Amino acid sequence: MKRTTAALLLALSIISMPGRGAPAEAPRKITLGYSAVSMTWLPVKAAVEKGFFRDEGLEPQLIQMRGNVATAALATGDLDFSLNISPVLNGAIQGLGLKLVAGLNTRPLFSLVVRPELKSPIDLKGKIFAVSSFGNTQAILTEKHLQHLGLKKGEYQLIALGATGARAAALEKNIAQGSLMPPPANVIMEHQGYRLLGNTAEIVVHPIAGLGTHESKLRSQSEMVKKALRSAVRGLVFVRSNRGETVRLIMAMNQIDEKLAARTYDVSKAGFSSNGLLTDDDLSIEWGFIQQETKKTGVPVSIAHDMTLLREVQKELGIK
Repeated sequence: MKRTTAALLLALSIISMPGRGAPAEAPRKITLGYSAVSMTWLPVKAAVEKGFFRDEGLEPQLIQMRGNVATAALATGDLDFSLNISPVLNGAIQGLGLKLVAGLNTRPLFSLVVRPELKSPIDLKGKIFAVSSFGNTQAILTEKHLQHLGLKKGEYQLIALGATGARAAALEKNIAQGSLMPPPANVIMEHQGYRLLGNTAEIVVHPIAGLGTHESKLRSQSEMVKKALRSAVRGLVFVRSNRGETVRLIMAMNQIDEKLAARTYDVSKAGFSSNGLLTDDDLSIEWGFIQQETKKTGVPVSIAHDMTLLREVQKELGIK
């Protein structure tokens, strides 16, 4: 009887010891909005798949939503982060208190895809190029790309045809002879016989994806924001330094084979940020576009970003 009592008391003492047998703290759920499946936010996808968010005690929930919905949801606090930069800038210029806290890519991940018979920039004169819509970012970058190749205004024509699939169909039917295409569409079309005449990442700085949130979270939930930033920055480092595993991630994300995924990685890598930092100059093209749309030309882009917590994370992770 004494031995039984002693054993029971020992078992109870072990159970009651601090940190022994206590249930682990449940991860905190955070929401991240995105407009479409895109290679631009691949580092966050990598951070999810590799468990970097889980390491920080976070459970990320990726939610697809239109840009205007993301702006409103960030402003009300119903969404923790936007992975698209444009909704954050739109909210910032409207005075809604939205802030970019990191960039995932600093350069656009487009390639100029042209019909097979066009072999060099000199062949592009007088040709028609499909854009998603007139005056938007993709159209602006198309002109910058063409002008970088030596063409002047008046030596090419733009036609607005909508989304990637419609523009690809226009090239097939020779309605247009070229278009700026995102990955992996650019690589898939190359595999079909089309030509890639340069990557826009080599020409212009223009971030599309990042982490944006509401300024109130920077004050009242700074630790949560830092945890999300650490996860995303680790994702950036992983994507830039682990080609093989990232290729497999691209295969699964886009349902393409290894050869196409490897080519997609190689033509896209230059666009991803090395450290997540964004500057006024980095955001100038998109900010200028938004200023024109909203007719608020006197608002400085500096109101739209705050890299304070990111710099703390960089220091903790030993990243410059």
